[in-house]
Amino acid sequence: MTVALIRLSIAMPCFCLLAAGSLGAQSSLLVGISPEVSWNIVEHTKQVTIGGGSSTSASEASGVGMAANVFGELRRAVAGGSMEVGVALSAIVPARRSIEGTIDPTSSGEAHDVWPGRWEFRDRFGAGGAFRAGWRLGSGGSRISAVLGTRAMWSEFATGGTNPETGVAGEDRTRLRRWPAIMGVGLSLDSRWPLDLQVAYSRSLTNWVISLPDLGLDYDYIVTGLTFTARTWIAR
Repeated sequence: MTVALIRLSIAMPCFCLLAAGSLGAQSSLLVGISPEVSWNIVEHTKQVTIGGGSSTSASEASGVGMAANVFGELRRAVAGGSMEVGVALSAIVPARRSIEGTIDPTSSGEAHDVWPGRWEFRDRFGAGGAFRAGWRLGSGGSRISAVLGTRAMWSEFATGGTNPETGVAGEDRTRLRRWPAIMGVGLSLDSRWPLDLQVAYSRSLTNWVISLPDLGLDYDYIVTGLTFTARTWIAR
């Protein structure tokens, strides 16, 4: 999957064939698939609570993400064609790429100290929806647009620790759904081959708690991303 996405991104900034069917004089339906490339930053916080006391350690890591975006979008021209609005639904299939970070230990000397270890994050698959509003630039067909939306991403989280006294290591791992909010801007170019370019910012917070009779573990993952998408289509 990763190799296929890399080849796709190198071969074309966008590889997307859309079937555009007429839904009326001013409406069109677009269906297709395109690659996404993103830069993601993950902030991880681990809190350990024992006997009424607690210690916290925070760390950060970043990495490049790639995904295939399968989407359908209904667009309609309004205001005499000077403005265009659209609603899109999409399915996201990420490449198998993980972001990994290091947990810095705390040194209070108490039982609730955070042990050294590593953490890991990766997206498995997702679905989303977005609203687009576009405005014509000059007398041509190029448009600038604003995009707002959200996604439901099914992701995998892991946090580990190593007892500094015994060297025994352990790991907590789970799969949770996160909800990144998305805000972006786009540019649709009026050329021989129509081209949509979009840059979007996303952010999500996922909390994961493990409660035992004598131990509490609280994990936070804040994921922020900047995603670039390019699409072209053949209208019919």
